[in-house]
Amino acid sequence: MAQKNKAEFTARIDEELLKKFYAVAQAEGRTPNNHFLHLLRTNVAYYERIHGKIDVSKVEIPEAEEKE
Repeated sequence: MAQKNKAEFTARIDEELLKKFYAVAQAEGRTPNNHFLHLLRTNVAYYERIHGKIDVSKVEIPEAEEKE
């Protein structure tokens, strides 16, 4: 099975909010990763309904900062 290009994304989040996020994901029967993707897709769809389709060819993803 071929996979689309996948990227990793790291976020810093308050521990209490993370625990609540996990609780909601579990209550909705999703893994945390799937719940995050669901929320992200929903948010992007809402943004595009209001502002129009996003032209991803004009979007640059910054390089990850290297840790010293």
